Amino acid sequence: MITREANIEDWDKLSRFYSRIYRPNHPLLSKAFWQWQYGDKNHGRSFVYINSENEIAGHVGANFKGGLAWIINVYLDKDSRGKGVLRKLYDLARAYYPLAATAANEAGLGLYQNMRWYRYYDLVRYVKVNPNVTDPKFENICKPVEVSIQEFIVDDTHYFKQPNIKGMLFKDGSRAVCQKAVGGLRVADIEDLQFLESQAWDLGYLWIDYITSWNDLKTKLLIKNNWKRDYETVVPWRLNPIEKGYFCDITFLSEKPLDNEYVVHRSFSDHGRVGSI
Repeated sequence: MITREANIEDWDKLSRFYSRIYRPNHPLLSKAFWQWQYGDKNHGRSFVYINSENEIAGHVGANFKGGLAWIINVYLDKDSRGKGVLRKLYDLARAYYPLAATAANEAGLGLYQNMRWYRYYDLVRYVKVNPNVTDPKFENICKPVEVSIQEFIVDDTHYFKQPNIKGMLFKDGSRAVCQKAVGGLRVADIEDLQFLESQAWDLGYLWIDYITSWNDLKTKLLIKNNWKRDYETVVPWRLNPIEKGYFCDITFLSEKPLDNEYVVHRSFSDHGRVGSI
């Protein structure tokens, strides 16, 4: 059994594997995205199982943020299951940091339950619609907008170096991702909330959102400023491609207990990547 870290020289094998298990246009079908996600040991690693035919038959990805290895992109071919492969792949990730996960599907939740992981309150997403929109229906909110943002564009963090992303830094220190194709601004960091909102509306965005863990006390300020939980609005979570009526349902788990002050940032795990948002 061969389990090891993948590298860019494995790209042909990785590409064949990802093409089998993921939808067309999935971000991991892009070599540039793979290099961003897994090409730097400071930010993430890709671990693979090589079968007897010298092909990749299993994969575990890890995003290194906040002192944890966030497990993502887990898949094992059916004929390779029940042989302890995933345990070995998880061991490779654990050698870097303690393990955690978000956005686990039903199968993943079953796996983590069997592994006795801790399950926390799901992540929460808040949305605010531009108050100048007189008829805030889906078709009037989630539509392309023209915004002039060149002066705000930065790529000074790993998250903002993500291929095809447009990261923005405002004068108050708030950070966000431009999603003009669907009318919105996806906030990563909030400093001065009222300034951020005013700037977003002045630029022409139709909505803004913020996702975090339930224990983030900034959510109290959002509620005070009339932000709503996403399911109370018309702005879906999945926007690439857009899925009307699909709202945030993201589980947060960890292998070991975390400090009560630990807050999950948008850049952690894979719930904030371009291919998901």
